[in-house]
Amino acid sequence: MNAKSWFNLHSWAGLFVGVLLFVTCVSGTLATLSHELEYLTDAKYRALTSSASTNYPALENTLNKHYPQAQLLYIQRHKQDYLAIEAALKVGDSFRFVYLDAATGRLLGEGEWARISRFLRNWHMNLSMGWTGKLIVTSLSILLVILLVSSFYVYRRWWQGFMKKPAALSLGKRSSWSDWHKLLGLWSLWFIAVMAITGVWYLVEHGLQTAKVPHYVSSPPALSEFKKQSPRKGLSPISLAATYEAAQQAFPSLDIRYIRYPSKVDQPIEVRGYNDDILLRLRANRVYLNPSSGEVLGVQKGEELNLLPRIKDTADPLHFGNFAGIGTKLIWGVFGALMSFVSAAGIYMSWLRVKRKTTTGKWLGLSGVVAIGLVVASLLTTSLSFTERSVPNQVYSPILG
Repeated sequence: MNAKSWFNLHSWAGLFVGVLLFVTCVSGTLATLSHELEYLTDAKYRALTSSASTNYPALENTLNKHYPQAQLLYIQRHKQDYLAIEAALKVGDSFRFVYLDAATGRLLGEGEWARISRFLRNWHMNLSMGWTGKLIVTSLSILLVILLVSSFYVYRRWWQGFMKKPAALSLGKRSSWSDWHKLLGLWSLWFIAVMAITGVWYLVEHGLQTAKVPHYVSSPPALSEFKKQSPRKGLSPISLAATYEAAQQAFPSLDIRYIRYPSKVDQPIEVRGYNDDILLRLRANRVYLNPSSGEVLGVQKGEELNLLPRIKDTADPLHFGNFAGIGTKLIWGVFGALMSFVSAAGIYMSWLRVKRKTTTGKWLGLSGVVAIGLVVASLLTTSLSFTERSVPNQVYSPILG
């Protein structure tokens, strides 16, 4: 391929669904910092201290005191210790989030399913369009790969451009936008590559899930045997504090961050956390417990994962930068903003190049019009649906109070 062919391919990939790619970049950048945005907007999301210790007996006492007759669905502490603990409760037939300070157990506030982080994650992950939306979003990774590879051929001697001073931005001057598009694109190459690689994995994973191809760790034998047993009626599930103690004894080095109670008596309590692993999400390390006795049914350690499960549990930390505190999240946020600008600048440059020769509709093409339609539809759908959260009819967890 000659230089012109590479340029045409680069332009086509950037404009094919350019608006959709831009919106996905923006929503992903905001989703990366969504919990920090909540932290800034409402005190209930803020822990009183940055203590890494979690006082489960105090948390349980607070829930018993303030929410009698409610049931705990799950409780989670984020990797960032400045964020409050979230306890998801079934209160009658409704769902409620309760926010607590991890070190003291103090009640900080409560809220519904709808919040900033939910809106942004729904919009970014699948445009709030379920299976089809996820396919659309993950397929954008193919365009990212095309844009990434073609950029090296479009921008000749690109390695000399890292320190090149760009012209001052002028609204109607295409060459100034081109300078900034190239400069910020060069400095964002590593980040775009990370997004492209993890995006391609999400596309592959979506296909594996659709085809129901096993690609994760099998259930421990004891857990499989437990599920086959007859339901044990009349037995009460163990308390939150007892669950924590049992899981900690089974996996002493586990930094427990998530405890989920089952909806049925023949399902386990699942405890998740972080170990001394690099680039693994919360679910990579788990302890499964018998909900009525606390007996350990299985332990999953991230360090023992095979290749595919390891990739599956590494993709999220790499994609969202949530693996080394606020520092990496801010770095991901900054480069996500740069990537969004590069995408927007590419679209704008194309418009400046052809605005005198054609109408807006012809410039966009059918794919561009469809992309804009998808963006508008997804925004409306997300706005209408992000408040929805179904509550299980039954929860096998202790009744508070």
